[in-house]
Amino acid sequence: MVEKQDWGRDASAQEVWAHVEAVGTPGWRHELASWWRGVSEKGVLFHEGDLEADSLVIGPRPLIVSGSVRLKGLLEDGHAADHTLLVVLGDLEAENVATFSAMFIAGNVRIRGLLFGDSYGDDVFCVGGGLKARALVEQHHHLRVLGPLDVDVLVGDKLTATEKPRRKLEPHEALLPGAFTVEDEDESDVTDSTVDRKGLLTMLRAGNPLLADTRLGPVEKGIAAVKEQAARGEKATRLGLAQKKLRAIPEEVFSLTGLESLNLDTNDITEISPRIGELQALKNLSLESLPLTTLPVELCRLPALKKLSLRYCNNLTRLPDAFGELEALEELYLDAMALEGFPEVLTRLPRMKKLWFWRFFKMTPGRVQVLVDGIGRMPTLTHAGFFQGELSALPGGLAPLARLKQFKLGLDRVPEPEVKRLEAALPPGRLHVGY
Repeated sequence: MVEKQDWGRDASAQEVWAHVEAVGTPGWRHELASWWRGVSEKGVLFHEGDLEADSLVIGPRPLIVSGSVRLKGLLEDGHAADHTLLVVLGDLEAENVATFSAMFIAGNVRIRGLLFGDSYGDDVFCVGGGLKARALVEQHHHLRVLGPLDVDVLVGDKLTATEKPRRKLEPHEALLPGAFTVEDEDESDVTDSTVDRKGLLTMLRAGNPLLADTRLGPVEKGIAAVKEQAARGEKATRLGLAQKKLRAIPEEVFSLTGLESLNLDTNDITEISPRIGELQALKNLSLESLPLTTLPVELCRLPALKKLSLRYCNNLTRLPDAFGELEALEELYLDAMALEGFPEVLTRLPRMKKLWFWRFFKMTPGRVQVLVDGIGRMPTLTHAGFFQGELSALPGGLAPLARLKQFKLGLDRVPEPEVKRLEAALPPGRLHVGY
């Protein structure tokens, strides 16, 4: 897209400012004034009346439009200059907007698709009237709306308005692949992402679709996808609901009776519904970083559950007696700091092979000795490990670990003499240092 310099005639800043003074609110004009002084000394381009075009690129000279701007396609700024300026004294209507500098619209803004604002926090998109758009994607760019807001989705934080968008989503929840970069994902879903500036711009400039279907929220989408797979006769076995700001497990989840893997990590779920027992096919359950204080009996009776993660469950100080009824459980992740002691119920698990303890911060050798002794009382255990944190000294009695096929020591710091002492206490090749 090439900038077009004949969108307006040359004019002095003083001449055009007289037109600015006649429109907008005092607050909007005050916002504009600081930008005006910085970029208009050498004169501006002044377009009298409405401006209609397929697309429009702003820069390097400031453009002031006395009427409204109506575009079939993309409005973009920041061309060939560190700072550019667009001032529209009427309304703005466009398919999409990509702004990296300053835009001031005195009237109302209607964007049929997406407004993308990307800067280092110094630039602004300021609307004196109302703003209507399907989505706002903000990357350290100030969005200020002085009138009513009608926006489906916000991605970002720097929105100042009297009203709120209907939903706030992460990039991967609001955008199509190519417009975001995956930062983290679990077995079945992306859990963290960032906007891919280059990819998003490429899609915008090409006129390609980049907004995902946001009529359903991310939780509803995940559940619907599993249902659709099952309806097609496919094996729908995984559901990822990590980091979805849930306070409870959605009731619809319990109808997915063929589910084999469920991830609920990092939500605000304080209690697991007894209906978890309806997921009889469940083999893998992850409940990391949940504020749980206990587990329901129904969870402890899941007949197929082989792997359970309770890492970072800071409030789960003990396991219920019914936990010993998990006859198929083979692998367990626990938070070492949260536990009051070694859960003796683990010694009753008939198939338990792997036990991993996490978080060793300010743990005394005495408390660690309790864990070591407990490991020694688990008849079927073959693998165990201590991860995350540090220990100034290992416990005195390390013999209970000698019966394992492998012991992993994945702590950030353990004195080298202590590591050598542990190595000497185990049969050759049994110690693995690292994650």
